[in-house]
This record gives sequence, C-alpha cells and structure tokens, in this order.
Amino acid sequence: MSAKTYNKKTAAFIGFLIQNIPADFTEEDMQEWMNNPDAMKRFLSGLRPQESTVEAGPLFTVIATTNVDAVAGKKTAECFTGSRWAYRDSDFDNWLAKSQSGAPKCAVTALGFSKGWSFIEAVRALPNAPQTDDVVELGNWLIERGCTLEPQQVEDRVEATERSENTGLRTDGFGNFFFVETGDVKNPVSVGHVYRDGRDWHANVDRLVNDRRWNSDCRLLVCNLDTLKL
Repeated sequence: MSAKTYNKKTAAFIGFLIQNIPADFTEEDMQEWMNNPDAMKRFLSGLRPQESTVEAGPLFTVIATTNVDAVAGKKTAECFTGSRWAYRDSDFDNWLAKSQSGAPKCAVTALGFSKGWSFIEAVRALPNAPQTDDVVELGNWLIERGCTLEPQQVEDRVEATERSENTGLRTDGFGNFFFVETGDVKNPVSVGHVYRDGRDWHANVDRLVNDRRWNSDCRLLVCNLDTLKL
C-alpha cells in the first residue's frame, strides 16, 4: 500500500471514528487515552473486524404446494366479499383492473421465511430473479414468469384451508401474501394479503414499493414456482 493511499485511508478511518464516538464518552475519557499513547496503540492494534463464519441461509422454506383448478373471470369488486370476509381493503378496486380475467390450473406454493423481509427482498430471493430495486422491472418479471395470482385463486385457497386441506396458509393472525397484477405500467404488481382473525378473514393490498419489514411467520403464495428454476 502506498503512502498516499495509506494517508487517505487513515483520514477516512479517523473521520469514521469521530462520527461514532459514544455520546457518553467524556473529555476526561479522551484525556486519559491521550495521556497513555502506548495503551491506545495496543488497544487499536487488537481491533479487527469479526469475520462471519455463518453463511446466510435461503430466505424461503417450502411449506406446501397445492394444485388450484382453473378459475373463471370475476369483477374485482366482487372479490373477497361475502360472509367469509370481515374486512376488504378498498384499494383492491383502486389499484387493480376492474375485472379479473380468470386463470388456468396451476400449482401454488406457500413459502415460509427464515427472517424478517420486505416485498422487494422477497421477489429478489426467488430463483433467477433480477437483483434490482426497480418495482417496474421486478413486477414485469413476476408477470412474465407467471408468479402472480388472481384474487379468486386466493379465495379458492382460503376455502380449501377452511376445509382443512394442507394449503400452507396461516390461520392464526399472520399474513398470507401474494403478488397480483394491477394493469398499471408504473406499478405493474401489487401485493395482496389475507389473514384469519378468529374465524373471520381479512383482505388487504399494498404497493410492491412498500419497504415495511414483515414477520418471518408470514407466508408468501407463489404460482408456478418450479418454472423459475428452469
């Protein structure tokens, strides 16, 4: 390392130390270190960044994969309505197309999480996903790979859950999230989620750009997960 490079690094490091001096570090503490430079050198020479010996594990664990029969088209305003649903977010009508076109038979996988997560982190953790924060690119990738679900497919999984089928959905207050197309080129995908509170189900929707971190006990429903690995 050249002297010039060393000096730049030293100046940057000193600046970093100054910015991170603890609030309770007094002038008397500083003076004591200044009065004992040898002790200061020994202290600093013993400092090294700790090397991580644990590799980050995968974000997802497959909980269950179930086949969903083809669903017919349906008006968005009619999705998540009826006695099953105690609450329905009005933004389903504001953010999604007026009608859902229907979808063919597919396999839906319920994924569990190993740690807290955000929507964008979840997309990027899918096999072969683009590693970007661009919600348009990520949303279009989900659509092109057939990962999104229509609301009526999620309704189908809720009904199957109520029949005691092993869908992987949580029924204890934690959210079950899914990607849904919007028809908006600037926000091509939103993230819906349903959860059961007692015996009642609730349905909400958020923007993909929402950076809230969700609990690891939540689930994510993804259509055609196996095709992403090809």
